[in-house]
Amino acid sequence: MTNSRTKNTVSGLIFKAVAILLPFAVRTVLIYKLGMEYLGLGTLFTSLLEVLSLSELGFSTAIAYSMFKPVAEGKKQEVCALLNLIKKIYRIIGIVILCVGLILTPFLPNLIYGDIPQDINLYLLYFIYLFNTSISYFLFAYTSSLLAANQRTDVENVVSLIANIFMYVFQILALVLFQNYYVYIIFLPLTTIVINLLKYRQVKKIFPEYVCSGIVQKEQKKLIYKNIGALMGHKLSGAAITSISGVIIPAFFGLTISGVYGSYYYVLTALFSIITIVYVSLTASIGNSIVVDSVEKNYKDFKTLTFCNVWLVGWMAITLICLYQHFMGVWIGTEILFPMRTVILFTIYFYLWKFKDMLSTYKDAAGMWRNDWLKPYVVTIVSVVLSLILVNFIGIDGVIVGGIAGVFVVSMPWETHVFFKSYFKRKEWFYYLRMLIYTVVIFLLGVLTYYLCSFVTNTGIVGLILKFLICVSVPNVLIVLFSFKTPEFKALLEKVKHILKKKTKNKTKVTLQSKEEIIEDKSDINEKKQKTVVEDKKDENAIDNFENNDKKNEP
Repeated sequence: MTNSRTKNTVSGLIFKAVAILLPFAVRTVLIYKLGMEYLGLGTLFTSLLEVLSLSELGFSTAIAYSMFKPVAEGKKQEVCALLNLIKKIYRIIGIVILCVGLILTPFLPNLIYGDIPQDINLYLLYFIYLFNTSISYFLFAYTSSLLAANQRTDVENVVSLIANIFMYVFQILALVLFQNYYVYIIFLPLTTIVINLLKYRQVKKIFPEYVCSGIVQKEQKKLIYKNIGALMGHKLSGAAITSISGVIIPAFFGLTISGVYGSYYYVLTALFSIITIVYVSLTASIGNSIVVDSVEKNYKDFKTLTFCNVWLVGWMAITLICLYQHFMGVWIGTEILFPMRTVILFTIYFYLWKFKDMLSTYKDAAGMWRNDWLKPYVVTIVSVVLSLILVNFIGIDGVIVGGIAGVFVVSMPWETHVFFKSYFKRKEWFYYLRMLIYTVVIFLLGVLTYYLCSFVTNTGIVGLILKFLICVSVPNVLIVLFSFKTPEFKALLEKVKHILKKKTKNKTKVTLQSKEEIIEDKSDINEKKQKTVVEDKKDENAIDNFENNDKKNEP
């Protein structure tokens, strides 16, 4: 099982790297070969169909969670019944997405402000995107739940990784050679089909004993649906905010602005992905600590990990504020950049969203999904309604402010209150005070770092690298100077020392084992040499005796 987790982590890291870097290359070629309007079209249809796909949220996770026990206990019939259930659910979801997508077809022109590229048939392009979204639900999508339950997501990661690499390479070639959006986009549904077929083939090869058959018992169905209800909301808020903003912007400002917004948000998405890897790796150990250790011990660990999280997220926010515009200018050009106030709002949104995620990680590790089940729905409503209202008054900034309000006004205080009350059994005011102090420090460090970066006058890649070096050194050194006497920093230092000592001990053990093996090998070699010498002497004596006998027998 440990080996599977290691494979999952490694394959997940590689997949994340490819999922960030190669799409970045594709977007860059698309912008320079076809234009920002085409990127805006992709952003619109992807966001619109993600909204339709929200109906799936929670089903796969809940089914996979229900499979863990029967898989561990070897109850094949029960697993097969669960697979049969999710197969039926996915087919229903695929039909719903396809039908609702077709119903929305006449309203497509209303979702775009201004003109669309002359060589684009809006409806044909939309059908390609719709087909890509719905086809996966009919082509063995249920196999993902089986892989997750058996902790073999590395299989899915490897298949997706290889298929996506080919897709991105072919898309880049299509853009360079043909400069045609249809040739570029057709690889999207083709890759989806290939991934699902390859994944199904691998699953049948690894788990031939599992087939879709049988009926899930009523009590188990009720439990699954309860988990779906709890999980759906928590996944809904983040997905809805991101997707709906991608629909609102082209409807109010057109495809070019939508493409620019999507490019700015792509940078945030890349940072979100990097931090998510950290959170996912911590969840299992935190969950184990919640079960084994006392609440006081977990509270101390929580404070230390919160300090680490604010350090990481704060440093990333400082780097964003200093490099965001410069990077976007180098990437997409300086003519279509958003104003600095929009960049500041993006940075605040990023900081607040990730600022609270350590607490969310603890809450998820404790399995407290139902304690605040209503919260994500309220967050979604507040964010979407405010975005639709404010976009009429302050433009693009209104969409971002709507997202900030949902996180800061609703999500953070609600989630914090529920977790502190239900698990830590204490008031949360001390946590708020500590986070306020952290935020003030990060703000001051951000102002200082931005001031120092302003002395870099080069607007190209060299200037970007120089600013990055300032961002790496100045905030981190000052954070250490400000916090090295705090209990959290000392606890972090002790943890790092413990890890290093553990690694040193492991290396020493490996070295000693290697030496022992070498000594054993040498002793074996010596024994073999001695045996060889004895055998050689015996052979020599035998030859001498044979020669002597021959001489005696000579006439």
